[in-house]
Amino acid sequence: MGMNALVSNVLKEIGINPARFSLQWASAAEAPRFVKLITEFTGKVKELGPLGQAEGIAPDELQAKLEKGLAAVSSRKVRMVYGTAAKAIRKEGIFTPEYINAVIEEKLNKAIVGALTAEPEEGDKSAPEAKGGKEKPAPAAKEPPPKAAGATKPAPKKAAEKTAKKPQPAAGKKAATKKKK
Repeated sequence: MGMNALVSNVLKEIGINPARFSLQWASAAEAPRFVKLITEFTGKVKELGPLGQAEGIAPDELQAKLEKGLAAVSSRKVRMVYGTAAKAIRKEGIFTPEYINAVIEEKLNKAIVGALTAEPEEGDKSAPEAKGGKEKPAPAAKEPPPKAAGATKPAPKKAAEKTAKKPQPAAGKKAATKKKK
């Protein structure tokens, strides 16, 4: 339920109708429920129309907003605040959808808005997408330093050395055994 609230809040913040997302649970024994959920959701999405067009967002702008949304839910700050909110919900022991949505919205709203307006961090995997969709080329691999004259690699161990058996005790030395009377 908390994930539902998180994604809905992010969609709302980037200007996409949150009704385009639904997370429902159905067990394998609930085939009629599953069919009903899928049919209802498909009908709702058909009513809303194509993504972006129904919201009045151009395709390029839509792509940029979706990338920002992905970067927001991937940000460390949002994930940490979400974890804290989930702990608070478990501690309170109130698991109604209304309570969960209220806690998630209250605790995560500031983090989501901050993540959506923040510039991507260095080392953030979503940084290239958020900055314009083009990844920077990887730096060229560094060549190893030149070897000194006369330096050689140590010879690899021979296969026989790897599988050599442990040395056996000398044949003349036998362990003494005691006889019982």
